[in-house]
Amino acid sequence: MWILTVLSPEGERREFTLKAGKNSLGRKSDNDIIIADISASRRHAEIVYDVEQDQLIITDLNSTNGTFVNRERLERPIRLEDNDAIRIGAHVISVFHAESDAADRPIHSGTRPLTRDLLLEAVDQHAILMYEAARQLNTILDTQTALEQVTNLIKRSMGADYCVVAQRGQTGSLAQRGVPQSIISLVLEEKSAVLLPDPALSITDELRRLNIETAICVPIVGNDMVLGLIYLAKTDPLSRPFSQRDLQLVITISHQAALTLQRTQLVQKIRDEQRIRQVLQRFLSPQQAEFALQSYLKKGKLPGLEEHQATVLFSDIADSTGMAERLGAERFGQILYEYYKVITEIVFESGGMLDKFLGDGIMAIFGMNDSHPNPEERAVTAGLQMIEAIDLLNQKIGEDAEIVIGVGINTGLVVAGYISTPQRVELAILGDTVNVAARLESYARPNRVLIGPPTMAAIVGKFHTRRIGAIAVKGRIRPIQAHEVLRSNIHPSSETTAAPP
Repeated sequence: MWILTVLSPEGERREFTLKAGKNSLGRKSDNDIIIADISASRRHAEIVYDVEQDQLIITDLNSTNGTFVNRERLERPIRLEDNDAIRIGAHVISVFHAESDAADRPIHSGTRPLTRDLLLEAVDQHAILMYEAARQLNTILDTQTALEQVTNLIKRSMGADYCVVAQRGQTGSLAQRGVPQSIISLVLEEKSAVLLPDPALSITDELRRLNIETAICVPIVGNDMVLGLIYLAKTDPLSRPFSQRDLQLVITISHQAALTLQRTQLVQKIRDEQRIRQVLQRFLSPQQAEFALQSYLKKGKLPGLEEHQATVLFSDIADSTGMAERLGAERFGQILYEYYKVITEIVFESGGMLDKFLGDGIMAIFGMNDSHPNPEERAVTAGLQMIEAIDLLNQKIGEDAEIVIGVGINTGLVVAGYISTPQRVELAILGDTVNVAARLESYARPNRVLIGPPTMAAIVGKFHTRRIGAIAVKGRIRPIQAHEVLRSNIHPSSETTAAPP
C-alpha cells in the first residue's frame, strides 16, 4: 500500500491512499488528489499504481509550471520510491510505502545531534515549508503568540495528537505534562533531535506506559544556545509512525521558531529599555538616565543598594496644608506644578539626581554615579538658585499665594540604589546623612539654605556662610553644627566664613 502525504502552504496535512491504476493530481475538483495551488494546472500530473509490481510511476501532464521529484523537474515518467518528495507549486507531497507486514518494516528512528549539517539538510528538504513558516511568524512581536503560532503550525503540518512548544525556562513542568524527563534532558543538555520509538533508548518502554506510539523532540537552538524545545506525539496505535522526513520537517520549523524567539526577545528587550529610559528620565537628567540605563543593559539590572559618598538636598514648602486650604485644590495644584517644574530644572542643570517628590517638597542627591566633580558645591549652588527662583515665582503668583521654602544639605555616606519591578523604578536613598539633611531643611525657613559640617568643610572659601550652631536631630545622640549659606553678589573667593551671630 502506498500513501501520499500532502502538505499545503497553510500547513494543512492531508493523507491519501493510492488506488490501483491511475491517480490524477491537479487544480480541477474532479482530480483524485486536488492541489489547490495557483501554480498547479487543472490536470497537472498522474501517478499509476501497478499493484502486481507494487510500484508507482509518475508522469507530468504537460503542466505549465512543472512537477518536481526530489528537487528535479520531471522530464519523463519515472518510478517513485519510498520517501520521495514531489513538489507541485508550493505543495509538497511525501511518498510513503506502508508494507503489509509491519514487523518487517525497518525502523527509521534514533537520536542525532542537531548540528549545522543536519539543519541544512532539513532546510534543503523543506524549503517551501520554511518560507511559509517565516511568512506566518515574521510579523509576530511577542513571545507567547509566537509559541502558540509554532504549536498550531506543527499540529497542522504533522498531524500530531499532542504538541508542546516551550521556552527553556518553562521546561521544568513538562514531565508533569507527559513529556519523559530523559527526553527533556537529552534534548536540552546534548542538543539532540530525537525520533521515537528508538530501540537504542530504554525510554521506549516509558513511552508505552504513557500510551505514546511515536514521538519527536527537537531543541530550538539560536546562537548555539538552546532556547527551548518542540515535542510532539501520536497516541493512535493505527497511525503512521513519524519518519525521518517528519523529523527534518520539525527541525525546519524549530529553526524558524528560534529566529522568531530571538526576534521577540529582542523586541521585548527594546521595549524594556524604552520603558526604563522613560521612567528614569522622570527623576534623572538625560545624561544620568542614560548612564543608569547603560548599567541596566550591561548587568540586566539597575545599580542596586550600595554605600556611596554623596550630598543630599531637601527642599520643602512651609505650611503647604494651610495654603491648600486657603487657595483651594485647583489653584494650589497649579502653584505646586510651577514649583516642581522650577526646582526640577535646577536639580538637573546642577548635575543632581531627583530621588522623589515628597508631596510638597523634593529630595535630590549629588555625587552618586556621575562624573561631575564637586558635588557639595553643585548642591549648594542648586539650593541658592532654588531660593532665587522662589522669589521670582512669588512675584508671578501674587502675595496671597506666597511660597516659603527651606533647603537643607548634608554630605556623607548613604545607602543608595535603584529598586525596580516590571511596573516601577525608584531611586532609594537611606542613612544618617539623609536624616540630617531633612532636619536641616526644617530649620531653614523662611527661604534659607542650611548645610551640615561635611558640606561646610568642602565649600570653605567658595560661598558666604555664617555659623548657626548646634541643631538637635531626632533619634541622634549628638547634635550637629549647622551653617547657613548666604546670598551675596560679592565673589566668594574674597570672603571668609562669618562668625556666629
